[in-house]
Amino acid sequence: MDNKKEKLILEGMMLIKIESYYENYGDKKTKLNFEDDVLNIKNPELSYWFARNVKGSNIKAHEQIVLKSKDPECCCNFAEYVKGANISALEQVVLKDKDLENCCYFAYKIKGANIKAHEQIILKSKDPEWCYYFARDIKGADIKSLEQVVLKSKDLEWCYRFARDVKESDIKAHEKIVLESKDLDYCYKFARDVKGADKKALEQVVLESKNPEYCYRFAKNVKGSNIRIHEKVVLESKDPYWCFEFAKEIKGADIDALEHAACKSKDSENDYDFGEIKLFKYSPKEEKKYIKEIKQLVEKIKNK
Repeated sequence: MDNKKEKLILEGMMLIKIESYYENYGDKKTKLNFEDDVLNIKNPELSYWFARNVKGSNIKAHEQIVLKSKDPECCCNFAEYVKGANISALEQVVLKDKDLENCCYFAYKIKGANIKAHEQIILKSKDPEWCYYFARDIKGADIKSLEQVVLKSKDLEWCYRFARDVKESDIKAHEKIVLESKDLDYCYKFARDVKGADKKALEQVVLESKNPEYCYRFAKNVKGSNIRIHEKVVLESKDPYWCFEFAKEIKGADIDALEHAACKSKDSENDYDFGEIKLFKYSPKEEKKYIKEIKQLVEKIKNK
């Protein structure tokens, strides 16, 4: 084991022992017996823990250790949880490091953070994921500038999420990218989840694909979808699984036609019980008629 790893292990063990001592003996004794040792070790995690938890600790001395470490995560934690922390100095470490997650975290969590400075780092990165998070979570964010990065990336996931979650987003611009992609999953999700989406245009992409799974999903989960046209695609696919699911889950489905299509399939390994669906979904009058027909068949079989 090299010296660096051994040192980290020993410092971890020391933190565990100090935490245990603190729980039993409190602030005054912990500060008296261990603060000098912690300051001499110059470990940012130990100093952060001490400054955060031990009342009366030397905040500025511990903060200097954290600052000199240039550890952006530790600087974020110190700024958030230690009362009296020098926010500006800790923020400079985070900004110089340019880690997108830490910039977003600092801007979101720390009162008095320089929102525009963090935003500039996010914008220059051209990373659609962090532009989305910054726009969604940070009060005072430049939504339009962040949105432009997402739109230029043409990344379907972040266009969909931006349109769904960011109040001031340009729905039509994101929708255009999704429509042009002809990606069934994102057309379906955009229609299902984004308020103000052009459901008919998105539905058309799904219908033209003739994909029975997405036609079933669209018919089941998108309010106002054209059930009959989706059903036609499922029927023409003769896929027994999606015929069965459509019959079982979609209100108003033509169960007999779907059963007939499923029976024409070459999938002999699966047994789909459409009869059970009929009993469950038919009206009381239809159910009585169905039971009567079955009983008539039973009598015919008995008489043969």
